[in-house]
Amino acid sequence: MGSVQGMLAQMRSLLGTGESPPGSNHNKVTSWYGLDGAWCDMTVSYAAAHSDNLSAVGGKYAYTVAHARAFRSRGRWHYGIGGIRAGDIVFFDWSGSRSIGAIDHVGVVEAVHSNGTVTTIEGNTSDLCRRRLRNSSMIVGYGRPGYGDADPLPPTDGLLRLGSQGPVVRSLQQNLNTVMGSKLVVDGDFRKATDTAVRAFQKRYGLTVDGAYGPASAAMMKSALQGGTKPQPPAPRPPSAGKPAVDGTFGPATCAAMQRALNQHGAKLSVDGSFGPLTKKVLQGHLKVAVDGVVGPNTVRALQKTVGSGVDGQWGPDTTRHLQQALSEGTF
Repeated sequence: MGSVQGMLAQMRSLLGTGESPPGSNHNKVTSWYGLDGAWCDMTVSYAAAHSDNLSAVGGKYAYTVAHARAFRSRGRWHYGIGGIRAGDIVFFDWSGSRSIGAIDHVGVVEAVHSNGTVTTIEGNTSDLCRRRLRNSSMIVGYGRPGYGDADPLPPTDGLLRLGSQGPVVRSLQQNLNTVMGSKLVVDGDFRKATDTAVRAFQKRYGLTVDGAYGPASAAMMKSALQGGTKPQPPAPRPPSAGKPAVDGTFGPATCAAMQRALNQHGAKLSVDGSFGPLTKKVLQGHLKVAVDGVVGPNTVRALQKTVGSGVDGQWGPDTTRHLQQALSEGTF
């Protein structure tokens, strides 16, 4: 059985790992896994397998939803970030729904900070393995692997339900009184009256009516307290506008510059610096090649012809430098 530090050491060793060519989902992680596909969870599996932790994370996974459900079925799952620790496997939903079924990304927690943020190491983030600073707004929850030196999980799974007690229940009761006029006794004890009020709240706002107050209900409550009728999705924080550095590295700044250029041609992309499926398809449409969301040799050759680099179907630093130059000159 491996350790937390062994897992983190393997994740750190993968920092900077990219794709060849960019957008192809092909690298040493996907070659090891045997599938050229979205590789964020494959990265977790790779690091675990190379640190004697594969059984600790529950085995090999490429599908994040299945991985999160496996943690939950083993009693090693926690909604939200309460009690999160370095080495935990943290799951994200970019839509902000906080639902396991909507999870679309995963990483490994490297550090936990007092301001409620966590530093993660994530594969397949802007087509690289990178460190990211994340807050709770897009985190569904986390799994606690069974490392040989793992800390115990918090005593609850992060949901408030019948039998829950304490200041968080008191705050919930106050909020239900404000939003729903529930007239609850604010005593910090989740009993039948609070359960009934939570279910009424969930029904009013189109949530799953189960009486369990978790991240999805909390997100809706935050919006309702401000007069909203649906949770506010997290807004992307794009890299600053401006000319990208001509350095041959296809990172978020270059991707954001390309997204802005594509938008000038009529696209309606969210400028987030992430080379995701929609951006790939819009790029392919701009290049007048098959729009399948897979950046293969045909797409790369079309890009190379457009930016004036050597045409070999392999997206390397030279292709990126020519793209960066074209973006800087406004000729893309």
